[in-house]
Amino acid sequence: MDPSSGSPSQRIQYKPLDASRNEIRVLSFEPPSTPDDLSSRLDRILGLDLGPLRLTLEHVSLDDFKPEYTTFRTARPSQWSRSLVDDAWCEQFDFELGSTPSDVFRTIARFTWGDYTAISYMWGSLEDTKIITINGMPVTVGENLAAALDCLRSSLVDKIWIDAVCINQDDIDERNAQVLRIRDIFSQSLAVTIWLGEDEMSGTGLDSWVETSFDKFLLCNTILEAHGRQTLEAALGIDVKTWESDHNYEELEGFPFSGDVLYFDNEWWADSDDSDEFGPPHFRDLVAVALISLAQNPYWTRLWIIQELAVSPIRSTLDWGDSSVPLRVVLTLADIFCNKILDGGTLDSRVVARTSPYLQLLSSIGQWQKSGVLSDKEDGLKGTAVDDLRRLAGSAQCTLPHDKVFGLLGLLPQDISSKITIDYKRDETELSSEFTAAIFIANENSGNLEGAGGVKVQSTTFDSIYALQDLPGRGKGLVARENISKGTRILSEEAVLTVSESVGSKQLRTSICQQVEALSENQRRDFLSMHNIHPYMNAAEQYLGIFRTNSLPAEAVGDKGAIFLEACRINHACDNNAQKNWNEKIKRHTVHALRDIIKGEEITITYLGPLKNRKARQKSLQEKFGFTCLCHLCSLPLEQSQESDRRLEGIHHLDGVIDQLGTEGVLVSPLRTLRYFDQQVRLYNEQGREDVGFAQVLVNAAQLVIANSDLARGRVFAERAASVWKTTLGGDSTQAIKHRALVQDPSKYELFGISTKWKTKVNEVPQGLEPSDFEDWLWKREKPNHPGQLADLRSRTTFPGFIDLPDENKVHPEFYERNNIGTYRPRRHWCFFGEIVDFASLLRLQMEIKDVDGTTIPLYFYTDSRGSELAPGQIQKGYTVAILYAERHAFMFCEPGIRHEDPQMIKVL
Repeated sequence: MDPSSGSPSQRIQYKPLDASRNEIRVLSFEPPSTPDDLSSRLDRILGLDLGPLRLTLEHVSLDDFKPEYTTFRTARPSQWSRSLVDDAWCEQFDFELGSTPSDVFRTIARFTWGDYTAISYMWGSLEDTKIITINGMPVTVGENLAAALDCLRSSLVDKIWIDAVCINQDDIDERNAQVLRIRDIFSQSLAVTIWLGEDEMSGTGLDSWVETSFDKFLLCNTILEAHGRQTLEAALGIDVKTWESDHNYEELEGFPFSGDVLYFDNEWWADSDDSDEFGPPHFRDLVAVALISLAQNPYWTRLWIIQELAVSPIRSTLDWGDSSVPLRVVLTLADIFCNKILDGGTLDSRVVARTSPYLQLLSSIGQWQKSGVLSDKEDGLKGTAVDDLRRLAGSAQCTLPHDKVFGLLGLLPQDISSKITIDYKRDETELSSEFTAAIFIANENSGNLEGAGGVKVQSTTFDSIYALQDLPGRGKGLVARENISKGTRILSEEAVLTVSESVGSKQLRTSICQQVEALSENQRRDFLSMHNIHPYMNAAEQYLGIFRTNSLPAEAVGDKGAIFLEACRINHACDNNAQKNWNEKIKRHTVHALRDIIKGEEITITYLGPLKNRKARQKSLQEKFGFTCLCHLCSLPLEQSQESDRRLEGIHHLDGVIDQLGTEGVLVSPLRTLRYFDQQVRLYNEQGREDVGFAQVLVNAAQLVIANSDLARGRVFAERAASVWKTTLGGDSTQAIKHRALVQDPSKYELFGISTKWKTKVNEVPQGLEPSDFEDWLWKREKPNHPGQLADLRSRTTFPGFIDLPDENKVHPEFYERNNIGTYRPRRHWCFFGEIVDFASLLRLQMEIKDVDGTTIPLYFYTDSRGSELAPGQIQKGYTVAILYAERHAFMFCEPGIRHEDPQMIKVL
């Protein structure tokens, strides 16, 4: 319940609600001044301007049922929930919410006074307000609320409940009392209307993307209602193994309403002008765009909506401007895309990363509704669902910090919610600590330690293969008690203490103190014996220092950290022999052997991100952890250490080069990008590391070749990536599962087929090649020519286009190598060819030339000859210029071209 400075309660004379009668307040729209006037009724139906908003606020009882409804309800089985009874009641009537005449609506109504719809919406800016009339009095309300009411009055709803008006926001006692009633008010409503705001394109005469998106949802709803979820998934192509890049229309013809599907596809494609490069999108892609667009509405960031939607009746709708769609189909689509597309890795973009938490929220709400866990016959979410709820609510927004707790209580079981004192006057830090303790105690008492907010008090470890020992100069650490083979899961452990670093320092200390005090005596002793690099004056600061010194991630993406009594004991080494990871699937911290570990050897992980040179590593470790690393890698002789640094810096540099290329590296010069990945793999192999960074290079290579329609190489790279993920993170890790699925069908990758440069089929992997020859094929390597052998003029390695030339201001490992004295020299030979399009000789000779790709660029001579570098007869339009060791140059205003300074390295043919 978000309070607002524009709250209408300043203008309304509220009377107390009678709890004994189970009262709520509801709003109803006052009819036009001339209700019998035909024109007025048509205006209402058509949603035309009906003048100023005039509403009546009244008290009604949620126990005042009509006799017919009471009889119907009594006849239903006793185990039926209230929502099941209401669904059965409404199924008797053929009606559509929002377009039902008032006389029919009175027949459907369950109460003697009528019925109501609950409104879920976003309050919006506290500064933007409008004046409406309630009970004959002018009232100031938020602009978003006024817009919602204005739209709803044309939809013929009977009465509505909306928190900003129906709860006295200035009466804290009433607000406290209403917190736990929100669940009942929304769940017992005839329906919930989710108001997403006005459609800014409506009425402009231009196409509205809101209307276009909702058209896709409505089509999906038609399929869902008529044929069920399985058919909807088929229409979306979820279970279809392969789709041709130009769209397989024959597959679609077998789907229901395929004509509509094809219409949407053709309508989308009509606006494009590049049909040779990209095939028309599949219906799934259009629905994905609509779903992602929907998820970007700020409404989804509001915390209270989690409860409001989770308990909403099946008749609830999403309304955006004049567009409306059943909530059910959106929840179903979100679940499909989260479980079968997002987890499968077929959508990978910044937009998806930004919106996927809201799609996950919708997916979870749909699953809770389907399971019935939130019906009045159940006690609320339990087990892992509680942890899921707290995770989903972690990034949600609310005006008052108290609502971070109060907004969730209606979804939690009594043994948690009953422990919380609801009072908006309370200190929010104290409230948060009380909430955390209530969850812990409830789960401990029930014996259900799954999903207890990360406060599991027992770890599961393979203690037969390692032991916790005192190590000279390193404190305690884990040591192998036997030989451990590469890929072995050394431990799998749940947290004893979990907090989010995003909360304020005071709240953080309070939460940690609560959780430490809840530990068993042995656990508390082990926690207090952990290393602490932070000074402290009291117990709270000591606990916080221990946490910040030792905590490990407790979620795949986010800032939640945790204490694991054994995993946190593992020491750092820059050449670590084990890999740590938070496994989202099993909700545990795991450690796997990166290589064979011999008996008696210390098990180590890295505290750093991607490894850089020795100096950078030592600086980071000193600043963050206060120690100097003396591992084998950091203790190498100077020459070997420098060679190691060169490899690590080379990997890091190539990451930057690849990132800078962006989509150009995928679509325009994929061969050059593949060469960079090849170089990174070689450097990793020279360094002797197969860690998560190595796995990611293989993933990047797989995505690159699949994007260029090379399914044969895509499968090989995906197989290798899945194998490394299994070794480093475990076969049940999200990454391993995702890339095993990609091995089965590489075409499921979202960017498959955006280019057809390297088109191959999955079964076109060559057989019987020697290992070295297979690697040459896989990486598209060109073998060096023998002395005296002519180079292949089709070789883009030897004769690159302008886009593939090295940048003169950067050192490209593909083109240059470092010699013994620290300077760089060409690693190989290359020659640039360009056809002369035009030329001029002013202060210096300059030409306009066209390369093998048809790109026209300038060529300027910067020599002492001042325009006389070449004889006039040599320079003719249509002649070919050949330049050895050419490089790309950026002229004034960043104009790309070639600057040439050595006439001996150029020939005109």
